[in-house]
Amino acid sequence: MFDTFDFELLQLRYVKAAMVKIPSFRPDGKTPADAQTIMDNAEAVRATFVTADTTRNLAKGELAEAHDKAHLACIQVYPIMKSRYRNDPGSLSAINKLPVDDKTVPQTITRMEAITSLWGLLPNPPGSATPFKAWDTMDQAAFDALLLPLKTQAAGIVTIDDDYELAQGNLHGAINTMEDFVTAGLIQGRAQFPEGTAEREVIDAIPMEPAQQPPDQAIISAATSPAASAVHLAFEAPGGTQFDVLHKGPGDADFSIVADDTIERVYDTTGLAAGSHDYKVIPSNSRGPGPESAVSTVVVA
Repeated sequence: MFDTFDFELLQLRYVKAAMVKIPSFRPDGKTPADAQTIMDNAEAVRATFVTADTTRNLAKGELAEAHDKAHLACIQVYPIMKSRYRNDPGSLSAINKLPVDDKTVPQTITRMEAITSLWGLLPNPPGSATPFKAWDTMDQAAFDALLLPLKTQAAGIVTIDDDYELAQGNLHGAINTMEDFVTAGLIQGRAQFPEGTAEREVIDAIPMEPAQQPPDQAIISAATSPAASAVHLAFEAPGGTQFDVLHKGPGDADFSIVADDTIERVYDTTGLAAGSHDYKVIPSNSRGPGPESAVSTVVVA
């Protein structure tokens, strides 16, 4: 589902970029700001889903842990109880009627409730002056202490599951909203701008299918200083749909990102100090990052 979300978001970013480049391109009468709002809302919905998914996974883990402990107690206590009351036919008959199949959480809760209910009614074991204990640290109170967290976790998971399902439904809705606007933009843009026009080239550059593999290595095709303190880069990568541009200026020890996840194939900046400036580009698409480019050096006056 995240792959679908990421691709629809990528397409919408391209549509918005086309709307910025082409002032007359306004699918459904919307502005670039409207397109950004759709993206912002989708990102917020995704963040809510991620939180709900994480919460659910944590709760399921805690429930599984509580269930494992409770189930283990059942399968340990039951045979010991039978053995201790083997010479008390009445008690043994009641013990033999206890449920023994508890693969699921509800079954384990039922089994534990039956065991603890009978436990409170049993007489002292034959030959003992004290109530039944499975072993020194496993009396009825210790057994019940394993039942309570199991029941609490089982009850809580219902609400958590509901929150997850709601967040998942909202995420599907956000994907559908983005897909609908992108589809409308493609239809209206192709109808508005004939093939061969500069506007149509922008529309046709919108990715139509998710990538099947990461992009090839990025190539910086132009790295110049068109004016004092300025740098211009042009780059590409087969299969690349987004790019990170990294820069290392005079005196810098390491590269740092100066353009993050841009869909543009050019990078322009000004206000640079004089000296040698190194740049490299890392491409990516919905399948992940590709190999970074070779370093290009620009001497800035």
